[in-house]
Amino acid sequence: MLTSLVLTLRPLESGSKPANLGRAVHAFLLRWVQAADPALAATLHDADPPRPFTCSNLVGGRRRGGSLRLEPDQDYWLRLTSLSAELSALLRETLLDHPPDTLELDGAPFRVLVATTDPARHPWAGSASYQDLAAAHLLAGSTPSSRLGLSFATPTTFRSGGMNVPLPLPERVFGSLLDRWQAFAPVAVNPELRRFAAEQVAVARYRLRTRVLPFKPGAMQVGFTGECHYVALHHDRYWLSVLHLLAGYAFYAGVGYQTAAGMGQARVVRKETGDAGDT
Repeated sequence: MLTSLVLTLRPLESGSKPANLGRAVHAFLLRWVQAADPALAATLHDADPPRPFTCSNLVGGRRRGGSLRLEPDQDYWLRLTSLSAELSALLRETLLDHPPDTLELDGAPFRVLVATTDPARHPWAGSASYQDLAAAHLLAGSTPSSRLGLSFATPTTFRSGGMNVPLPLPERVFGSLLDRWQAFAPVAVNPELRRFAAEQVAVARYRLRTRVLPFKPGAMQVGFTGECHYVALHHDRYWLSVLHLLAGYAFYAGVGYQTAAGMGQARVVRKETGDAGDT
């Protein structure tokens, strides 16, 4: 089961916090799981990437000079996604069905106003089964479009040879999604998709900008945000279906490096919604 849970919050007091609270959201998730299921918490804490969850930054408010201003009369939100049935069930049974009255991020207390997985209530909420997601793409009656686009809402980057690669190259983007799908989906897809992306998928157009994300004093991550559109040069029905499947999976899985700490939040670009904006 795939889950995207959005919590809408309101600060209990005014103040300033670091602009990037992705690691604080990650810490909150692990604390919550630890209280409900210590064995699962240990598994999540010790897991090597890719991890079966993502965490967003805290979204909303004014950011200036590396700080986020918290105001008790404004609403903020954060997003937790799960790629595993066990974690999804726990999120639903605890945070969704019985959300806490308050929670704390980096020492700042918040009132929890809404917890939802309903996309009608929040555009970054949702849920799906792996089977339904796969069937929608792999069992479709027509050949998918050779074109697709992804919106990267938070700074995104990739790691290669110990260095950051802050570029949405097809083999990096779809290779990252392939790794997550193969790790957590009940049915694997052909691993040659990585080679297909490298040799037969091109960048058609893009609207990107460089973003620097502070992680801790003296440590920064350089990434990109915006939209990138791809075109497949070879119109093979199976490979196009897998490309669209993995693009849809990006909504839950995230893309690239540090997705458990606010980076790589992404989704398919749809004509009716346009750019997803920054989170």
